Formats: sequence, structure tokens, C-alpha cells
Amino acid sequence: MAFEYPTIRKVLYLDSTPERFARAERVACERLEAESTFRTGIMLEHGELFLAVPRQLSVAHEQILRKERRVSALWRQLPRVALGAYVRSLIGDEVVSSNEIEGVYSTRRQIKDALEATTDNHAPFAEFAQLYLGITENNASFPETPGAIRSIYDAVVGDTLAPECELGDSLFRRDGVELYGAGGKRVHVGVAPDRIAPYIEEMLRLAHREDIPEVFCAALCHFLFEYIHPFFDGNGRTGRYLLALQLARPLSQPTVLSLSRTIAENKAVYYKAFKTVEHPVNQSEATSFVLMICDLLLQAQDALIADLEEKQDQIDHAYDVISGRTAEWDERERDVLFYATQRSLFDLYQEIRSNDIAAFLGVSLAVARAVLKRLEQRGLLDRVSKRPLTYVLSDEGAHLLGWDNVVEGQG
Repeated sequence: MAFEYPTIRKVLYLDSTPERFARAERVACERLEAESTFRTGIMLEHGELFLAVPRQLSVAHEQILRKERRVSALWRQLPRVALGAYVRSLIGDEVVSSNEIEGVYSTRRQIKDALEATTDNHAPFAEFAQLYLGITENNASFPETPGAIRSIYDAVVGDTLAPECELGDSLFRRDGVELYGAGGKRVHVGVAPDRIAPYIEEMLRLAHREDIPEVFCAALCHFLFEYIHPFFDGNGRTGRYLLALQLARPLSQPTVLSLSRTIAENKAVYYKAFKTVEHPVNQSEATSFVLMICDLLLQAQDALIADLEEKQDQIDHAYDVISGRTAEWDERERDVLFYATQRSLFDLYQEIRSNDIAAFLGVSLAVARAVLKRLEQRGLLDRVSKRPLTYVLSDEGAHLLGWDNVVEGQG
């Protein structure tokens, strides 16, 4: 759902009278000085960054909160195994999508390996993936210092930077930077190097303000971070992680972990919204940008609700089928089969490992392997790896549960 809102530039464009410039200026002043407007006190090139609150924005905010209740209710209904698998699938999509927007190639398999990586077994994008995992485990908070921003940036970009983009000991870039779009047209100039740290300080103060609704504040901070463009490369990935981190306070984990994918699907709209705020005639009004973020959040929520409702129906059906086959499978076999169905529905690769089954059942590894072997012999599981011993739900198992089109993992 796109929320139409006339920018100051559009007001000027639609007015063909000789007084159009004066009228556009009056509209700008009225919006800036309205009692309902949220002023940041942060001066950009063309005026103070501010957010008016038109009817469209109030409606969008209310819709987000209403849909959020539905997302949260569906989320709470998921079985424990499905919940953990779905979180990691969402993180995989989020990291891959955020990289893709910036032209950085990564696969979901790489992100899966990154989530399982240890300090002794470093995987590509491990630190980036672990940042998002921190959001889901509620052990990440929005940074409070410029140095903390730099630490996040280092984790986000990892080893993906070209040598000329590395910063060395400097917190932020020491040279100017210009961004060019299609046809070689310049679309943005990052702030001067000596202004980066002061602007970052202002952004951090804005992020911790309590007199602006958190969704609006997160969108404003996201715009400001990208406007500052504190690094040579990796600003988009870092900024979208910071946006997710800030939105994790008022919104649910699945909504937050679906935003980059939605942005990737609406990349042109996303980038255009930045240029709209920066246009001189619009005088740094960020209302259209915040509306764009709200619209993308609503799209992410709609996709989540549809996916969760479908999967909930499937998992309920699977439970009924499995729990009704007491004459064919013993209790452990039924538990493992239900575990496998949850991984098939909610995990990117649908894999189950013998050590995970041992922990899930609370039994020895030998007992877990014996249960898995029996299910394999019945044709319900397929072994895909010996080391580590790994299985997936077989086609026969999927057919038994009524899933003739089980989604395959993507590389």
C-alpha cells in the first residue's frame, strides 16, 4: 500500500500561478512549525530535518501496530523447533538481501555456515550474520558512541572491502565521497569528513529521544545515517542493520528480519525516497521517506502473515497425521518425525543432525542414531551426509504428510 503525500516540490509543481513559489514556501513553513511536527534540530544542507505528521502517516503507523499483533500471535504459536529454524531462515534472507542491494554476492548456504561458525572456524559473513542473531537473542542494543558505530561497521563489511575503501585507524572516512547513478549522474555527496563525527553524535542523540514514536525515529535515523555516508563502502548494509536494530524495540523479530528483503524487492522506491528528501525545494522534510519505510514494513508484515498462516496449517496437519500413527511408530520415532517436518517447513536446508536429535530427545547419541536409522529404513528420512550424520525428510515422508511439493533448500 503506497501512501500518497504531496511533497513541497509537488505542491510547487501543481501550482501554475505566479504566487507558486511563495505558496510553496508558506507550505514548508506551516509544516515545519506545526504543533504536530517532530523537529530534530539537525541542520542539513537545505534546512532542518523534520517530520510532519499528516493523516497518511497516522494511518500507516496504526496499520503497522495492528498487523504487528497478528504477526506476534502467529509467531507465538510456532513449536520451538520451527521457531528456531525460521529465525535462522529469516536471518539468511536478511543478510543475503542486504548484501544483494549493494552488489555483494552471498548465498544462504554461506549465511547458514556463518551462523554455525566458531572463532576457530571462521566463515564468510560470520560477524554480519551474528549481528542479526544478536537481535533475535535480545542481547544487542543501539550503539551510544561513534566508536560503537565503527565496530558494527567492521562486523558488517568483514573481508568484503576493496583496499581503497579500508579506513585504517580512522573511525570514519578522511576524504570526500560522491555517489553516481544511472548515466553517470551524481545522486549524493556525503558530508565533509570533518562533519561526520558531529553528525553521527546528533544521529545517536536522535536515536535515543523518547518524544518521537520509535518507528518514526528509526526511519529518521536511517535517512540521516545514509545522508552522512560515513564510510567509503558498506554504508547501506550498516545502515539497514542499524535500522533493524532500532526497529527491534517496537516491532517483532520476524518483521524486523524481513525488511531488507522487502527493500530489495522495492529498491528503486527506496533510493528515490532518499533523493526526495535531499531535493532543495523540499527543505529537508522527511515525511515522504518515513511513509516509504512504513509502507515497506506493511509489505513485510503482509508477506509474513501469509507465510506463517500457511505454515501453521501445514504443521498442524503434520502433527495430526504423526500423532495418529501410534501403531506404526513409537513415541521417539513420532517425535523425531515431527522434528523433521518442522525443519522441512521452516529451515532453509531442512537438515537434521544426529547430535541435535540426541539433545532434542534427551538421549545418547547412539540412541538418537538408532531412531534415525529406523526412520530411514522405513523410507521416511533420507541420509544426505555421514559426517556429520545428517538427514532430511524424504519424498515418501513428505507425501505421507500431504506435502507433494516440499520446498527445497536454496544454495
